[in-house]
Amino acid sequence: MSDRPIEVLLVEDNPGDARLVRESLAEVRSRRFNLTHVDRLEDAIRRLERDAFDVVLLDLLLQDSQRLGTLMEIHTQAPKVPIVVFTGLADEVVGLWALSEGAEDYVVKGRLSGDKLAGTLFHAIERHAPASHSRPKPKKRARKEYGK
Repeated sequence: MSDRPIEVLLVEDNPGDARLVRESLAEVRSRRFNLTHVDRLEDAIRRLERDAFDVVLLDLLLQDSQRLGTLMEIHTQAPKVPIVVFTGLADEVVGLWALSEGAEDYVVKGRLSGDKLAGTLFHAIERHAPASHSRPKPKKRARKEYGK
């Protein structure tokens, strides 16, 4: 990844949690983040249609959508953008369920530092990158012809 800021779409309907994310990412010195915040699934889908994001940080419980629908809508709209679920539930089952439904990772609200959140977002982007970027193609060898 280059030195350009990481573009994050935060989908969170709780202003306090959104502020926590903004402040946490502002603390990070090793990377820069541009945070775009929306509080409804409908707004998130519109932004994903219009703008390019490196990662989505997604609350599953929104006013206009609930859990499975939220994750599936975002994943359908932008399958090439990694999703990190942002949950208030300290329940590993929800996180594991989110992973099985296409999320790259999950973080629990209130249990994150700026560096931990930044690392989770960055690693989600790296894991989501196409396999073709992670491994160089083998070079073709010149064929030797024998016995002509």
